[in-house]
Amino acid sequence: MRFLSHAGRKLKSGSHRLTVGSAYGRFSLSIASDDNSSMESSHQQVGEPSVENDDVGSQTTARKILKVLRNPRLAAALFNAQLRIRGKARLPLSVRLFGRIRLRADGDVEFGQGVCLVGDVVPIEFVSHKGSRISIGDHTFINYGTSITAFQQVKIGRHCLLGHHLRIVDRNEHGVEHREMAPPAAPVIIEDHVWVGSHAIILPGVRIGRHSAIGAGSIVTRDIPANCLAVGNPARVVRRFGGSVSGLRSGLRATRACRA
Repeated sequence: MRFLSHAGRKLKSGSHRLTVGSAYGRFSLSIASDDNSSMESSHQQVGEPSVENDDVGSQTTARKILKVLRNPRLAAALFNAQLRIRGKARLPLSVRLFGRIRLRADGDVEFGQGVCLVGDVVPIEFVSHKGSRISIGDHTFINYGTSITAFQQVKIGRHCLLGHHLRIVDRNEHGVEHREMAPPAAPVIIEDHVWVGSHAIILPGVRIGRHSAIGAGSIVTRDIPANCLAVGNPARVVRRFGGSVSGLRSGLRATRACRA
């Protein structure tokens, strides 16, 4: 996988064009020499994008490229994700996979930008049955041993943290009284900025609100409102964050480094 390539060519006007391609995208930048800069400016067509308008995006892309080049482990994780997942699920080039993943995608599986998967101790498991959908939001972190199974839909929002050996299912395998019949599936929705502790179990039909946290080992059987801490079996709300979730946000930012 090529993480950095560049090519420069001299234009007739005396300018140079630099093209950079990376795991995060591709951009071009024209640099005019001092004696020809005014001439290029006068001939620029109305509505043509200028270098100044692209400066912010170019600088951001350049920083991402440098981050990859300076961190071989990050580069390996980017390559590993493409090697093990591409063709089985939809994912951008910024997804990182440390270790292994076991992915059965008879349905639809989609990863957002900057998703980090850590399967170095034991693999992460994704099972999407025919007609179902699993979607992982941008910059979400999933730790080792996590198992997600969808018969209908499992949707995880942006900037979430999922602890190790977490279990998420949207359908029970069979009923209690009629064990030969499987009950209907019910979507599981985890909204943005949710923190789920290790060994927790999220059962079918559950919706967890934004900025909420689920304690380790909890079994979530019903909806959890936004800005709450829920723990226990079954999980119950024991604290409400109110309008201030700065402490939870700080924890999310600290952990989101994702071993980079």
